[in-house]
Amino acid sequence: MKFKKIKNMKFNNWSNSSFWLDDDFTSSGTSIFDDLEENTKPKVDLLKLAGYRRAIANFVSIVTGQSIPVQFSGADSYTDGKKVNISSKLNDNEFDPAVGLALHEGSHIKLTDFDITRELSDCKNIPSHLVDMVKDKYFSHLTFEKDSQTEDDKIWLAKEHIVSKMKDLLNIVEDRRIDNFVYKSAPGYRGYYESLYDKYFNAKIVDKGLQSDEYTEANWESYMFRICNITNPNRRLDIMNFKKIWNILDLKNIDRLKSSFDALCVAYRIFEEVESNIPKPKPKEVKDCDGDGQCEKDGGEGFCDNGPHSYETTNKEAKCPEGDAPEDDGSKAKGEKAKKGKELSPRQLQQLAKAIDKQKAFGDGDVKKKKLCKRDQKAIKAMEEAGIDSKDVKYQSKDWHGNFHDRKQEVYIIKNVTQSLIDSEQFPSFFKTWEWKTDDKKLAVKEGLVLGKMLGKKLKVRAEEKNTKFNRLRTGKIDNRMLASCGYGNESIFEKIESFAYNPGIIHISIDNSGSMSGRKLLQAMKTTTAIAKACSMIDNMDVVVSFRAADHVGSNRNMYLPIIATIYDSRKDHLRKLVKIMPQVDSCGTTPEGLCFSAIMNDILEASRGKDAYFLNFSDGMPWFQMYEGEGALNHTRQQVVKMRKEGIKVLSYFIGGEYSSDRNNSDFKKMYGKDAEYVNTNNVISLAKTMNSKFLEVV
Repeated sequence: MKFKKIKNMKFNNWSNSSFWLDDDFTSSGTSIFDDLEENTKPKVDLLKLAGYRRAIANFVSIVTGQSIPVQFSGADSYTDGKKVNISSKLNDNEFDPAVGLALHEGSHIKLTDFDITRELSDCKNIPSHLVDMVKDKYFSHLTFEKDSQTEDDKIWLAKEHIVSKMKDLLNIVEDRRIDNFVYKSAPGYRGYYESLYDKYFNAKIVDKGLQSDEYTEANWESYMFRICNITNPNRRLDIMNFKKIWNILDLKNIDRLKSSFDALCVAYRIFEEVESNIPKPKPKEVKDCDGDGQCEKDGGEGFCDNGPHSYETTNKEAKCPEGDAPEDDGSKAKGEKAKKGKELSPRQLQQLAKAIDKQKAFGDGDVKKKKLCKRDQKAIKAMEEAGIDSKDVKYQSKDWHGNFHDRKQEVYIIKNVTQSLIDSEQFPSFFKTWEWKTDDKKLAVKEGLVLGKMLGKKLKVRAEEKNTKFNRLRTGKIDNRMLASCGYGNESIFEKIESFAYNPGIIHISIDNSGSMSGRKLLQAMKTTTAIAKACSMIDNMDVVVSFRAADHVGSNRNMYLPIIATIYDSRKDHLRKLVKIMPQVDSCGTTPEGLCFSAIMNDILEASRGKDAYFLNFSDGMPWFQMYEGEGALNHTRQQVVKMRKEGIKVLSYFIGGEYSSDRNNSDFKKMYGKDAEYVNTNNVISLAKTMNSKFLEVV
């Protein structure tokens, strides 16, 4: 497996995601995660962050074939074998490496046997010949106070030495194994892995360090640096007998390793090779000891070299594969003599030391990840539970010269408004929980429930099945009552029963809660909607979906002002209590994005109407308008959405809720959008509105 570097090309570290990241991610070199004001802490767009977390979670699920939880980093920043932690710092320089890291951690969860790592930490599964090798090399000269403890203590020290090195070696071999799995099984995600390796392993200073004579001494520090970067094209196999290590790892055939235990065996072979190349250390003079192994500075108690400790043993030992390592090293570096490397400046040595620390942290799973506070984590969870999504809606606008231009507008879709979402205050104007803002609405909803009970009794006929019996027929089922007339030449002794039942129905009620709907207009729309929802809850074959639409500032980034359509109630999964609770917290705000919102949820409307008697009820008080979405272009676009629904067999009923001074022009434009059956309703006449809705509803059903 090779991770190639692309030289002489410059691109952002989110280029692999450019096909699905929207334009809001980066603009003019800035990110949505940048500071909004100087001298303030960065404010992140939690709505976008929730979307990216969901996307990364989908990636992990696709690659691993498992439903692995993906969450923003909390108290811990490592893979615990159950979930993947990601950083909340997902700007244009960090995003693709973050995706690669999430895939890397997810593949660990899928493929790595974490029991192997735990057993290694407990000094288990260590080959006895390696213990003897290390004991004789480093600890044979030690003497202890009690002869009975001497041998056990030396064995323990040898195992501790092995474990401290083997953890890093096992991480390196296991990483190569699992990364190869993703690299081959999901080639579409290679770009993310290359970004990950560019960040941690292919830095320029690492390239220079590998090409230099730094870290070429026969010690563990030098070997670990070069083994960790063995995938880097700048590796040197002409030093430190490194060619044998290259052959033991055998990257070209890394997929021969089928398990973490196989990786452990290879790691042990590498350990043995490294130890055989490191010379035996010379005995050091210990000033604090008198030669009997007792430390004078400890008052004669305790032992040198950390003293004796308890340890666990096991009869299970790792058996490394036998046989010679492959001879082909796959490298251009040939010859027995080492070549002279480049020298590094003191500044470069400092940079290299930092890069090595960064790589070690990656291997240990201690990658720094920006955390989210509990409040933001709670908000993101609420937004994901609400199923927030966005869609770019295309439309045409008309300029001052009468020419139409193609445009597109992002629309936010909240598929399931919850109380947690409202409390997160990510839509500060769309929803209000203040008592003085909700009292009148609660009363309107209460009145709607009373009205709905009366309407429901009239609609119960939809749930009834009608049977019509036709007798005195020449074919069909014999009518027993007519058998006696057979002897008199009567041939019409058969009967037939025809049954009739209404198809299941669904009503989508969409309410304009723009600023002009504030006050009595919005209260009346809520009252009528509650009545319809209550009535339909009393019968078995009629569902209701209720949504509100307006424009609002989104999240903590007040520069984002977008059309929003939010579903607060769906009788297919919600109890009517949810409507009663959530509706009074919806407030009027912003402008009227009308057709933009209809288009954003069109697929959901059409899908829900399959095989049912479907109705779309609209309540609004003005013409569509949102920034460039206005005038004739907005009228035509809204009419197109209405026509699209009617072509699919959906009956569209629209009600213009006006006041005493609503103009005929507005009413005319309203009919232009929604058709001749669109009606004007004066909210000052509550009885008239109730009769209009009642008769219209009974007419369509």
